[in-house]
Amino acid sequence: MAEPGEILGSIRFGRFDLSVETGELRKDGVRLKLSGQAVEVLLLLIACPGKLVAREELQQKLWPGASYGDPEHGLNAAVNRLRETLGDSATEPKYIETVPGRGYRFIARLDHPVVPPELEPREPEPTSEPPKPRWWKRKVAIAVAACLGVAGLLYPRIAPQIERLWRLNELQHLTSVPLTALPGNVVSPTFSPDGSQVAFGWDGESNGQGYDLYVKVIGSDKPLRLTYHPADWLSAAWSPDGRSIAISRVAGEGDSGIYLVPPTGGPERKLAARGVGTNYGNEISWSPDGKFLAYIDAAETLKLFLLSLDTLERTQIQPNCGHAATPTFSPRGTFLAWSCRDTESRSSLMLLRLKDGRQTHLLSRPDEILGLAWSSDERRIVFSFQSALWETSLARPDDLEILPIGHDASDLAARPSGQGLAYVQGSTNVNIWRLDLLASPPQARKLAASSREQSSPDISPDGSKIAFESTQSGVREIWVANADGSNAQQITDFRNPMTGTPRWSSDGKLIAFDSRVGGEANLYVVDPNGGVPHKLSIDRRDNEMPSWSKDGAWIYFIDARHSTVWKVPTNGGHAVQIAGRAASVAIESPDGEYVYLVRDKKLWRAKTDGSPEEPVAGMPEINPLGGEWFPAQAGIYFLSHAKGKTMINLFDLQSRQIHPIFTLEKPTPQWIGGMPVSKDGKFMLYPQVDSASSDLMMIGNWR
Repeated sequence: MAEPGEILGSIRFGRFDLSVETGELRKDGVRLKLSGQAVEVLLLLIACPGKLVAREELQQKLWPGASYGDPEHGLNAAVNRLRETLGDSATEPKYIETVPGRGYRFIARLDHPVVPPELEPREPEPTSEPPKPRWWKRKVAIAVAACLGVAGLLYPRIAPQIERLWRLNELQHLTSVPLTALPGNVVSPTFSPDGSQVAFGWDGESNGQGYDLYVKVIGSDKPLRLTYHPADWLSAAWSPDGRSIAISRVAGEGDSGIYLVPPTGGPERKLAARGVGTNYGNEISWSPDGKFLAYIDAAETLKLFLLSLDTLERTQIQPNCGHAATPTFSPRGTFLAWSCRDTESRSSLMLLRLKDGRQTHLLSRPDEILGLAWSSDERRIVFSFQSALWETSLARPDDLEILPIGHDASDLAARPSGQGLAYVQGSTNVNIWRLDLLASPPQARKLAASSREQSSPDISPDGSKIAFESTQSGVREIWVANADGSNAQQITDFRNPMTGTPRWSSDGKLIAFDSRVGGEANLYVVDPNGGVPHKLSIDRRDNEMPSWSKDGAWIYFIDARHSTVWKVPTNGGHAVQIAGRAASVAIESPDGEYVYLVRDKKLWRAKTDGSPEEPVAGMPEINPLGGEWFPAQAGIYFLSHAKGKTMINLFDLQSRQIHPIFTLEKPTPQWIGGMPVSKDGKFMLYPQVDSASSDLMMIGNWR
């Protein structure tokens, strides 16, 4: 079905055909050499057949806001090229008539006249990929809207189309400039109420210990440091009256919480405690009336709360949201928007109408939403998704538009003046490392290095091969390499943003993995030497994170909708639940006697014969989401994080003692996907962030 304001097919006049899809011009079926402004002039004139189009209007559409060059000369040159291609004449025109001193008119008969389609309600079409921009259709549609705007009776009916089309035109002329150029990483920008300053978290002066709060005047060089308590994660929100900055600090040293900080520096005031968990994006927002803070608190999962600044009482919002993130009040205080991560790899954009408490599901995306911001009129939301910036409207949330700038964007903040949008632009390099456990001391070296991100490693049963997920091809796919990292080969080609978690079968003949082709997560198996992946037919929906039983008869997996653990025969079929309550990541012990899983940050185990699960006594708390543990012959290997350092430890199941094994030179990503140990216990694999940097950018002409 055609989109509103969209013109399909081609337009014929005389012996010529103009494709609206591509902007190609053909004569008697032969493509003509015509491009650039000449084609755009033709499109704009044909969109208004028989009507005068002023030179000023053409110049504005072809060179909007031009501050250099000569639009007058450019338009003359474009019209001359167009006439030459059409075989037309200025003195005896057949197609393009000049109205001296005013503009041009298309005078030929159109065999396929330009007519706007009727507005029709439409259901959003399911898709696993974001919509693709269609530039030529937009240019024609914008011109059609401009012509029809003078037709008073038609205007009310097509006003929504015209508004959207002009918005598309505005988006194509956005530009961005750096707000910071600092070493290290910045997070969570927030503007002062007058828009002259920006506060943010930065880790560049903490010697690797974490983030502190800084503020800088826009246009100045050096930021002012406001806090001296480095945190694992920090989010900020400037008060509407400009007197305070609220921060949400996540730290492993006991000072996690919600604080108020003066924007010129001074003592902190703690408002509330908060838990420690996996965090991402901006986690705090201040209501425009100054009465509430919306923030994320982390225990087993990330939950959204409203904190009253009068009473310091908090209220939880939507308790059934799996993992909440990026709370953002609208500029006038009508709505609170946030993202709800329904599963490990799908997010929904939610709205709360503050007046009556009504919640609305706006849209869903097959990946994490890493930041969002409101337009000043509360009619549009821009958000970060799949390393790009997207815009949607509350009236038509399924009509997504990708912004032409803002790659690798997260942590958004709208400037209070309504003119400007700040975001974090990051670059991260994650590689798989091998730790030789039998060396004294253990030695680590990088495997299968790339300039992109690699994670979720696994080791073949004979120790000769490794599998991992990598973004080397642009999206996450499954790769296989020799155990030393050589001869790396991509073995899947789904071209889907979420394909990963490869796991070897016990005989080494297959690799199981998950992918969100089509929107929902499904389990697949593939030959490690390559071939067509086979999708497992399972009587449950949204299944991910597979692992094999030691006897090769079962594949464990997570029901992503309910965070429950199941197993299914290796050929698919009926799934059997093995854990009665929510849990994540199931892995069998080396002897196949137990299956281990994580619940409430604790490691549990159950006998594979179906006995009830029980906590592993003496085992410390671990990250419930990241796969930061592995059962081996020697015990349970796991990661710990303290004082900016990441350490590999071994928990002895017999003595219940913890033995430090190795301190990583650099941090691991928030999601490592696994840290497997070879069957003979000789080596381990783990992902490590080898380089990461980010800067604040600002789109000055976004409104």
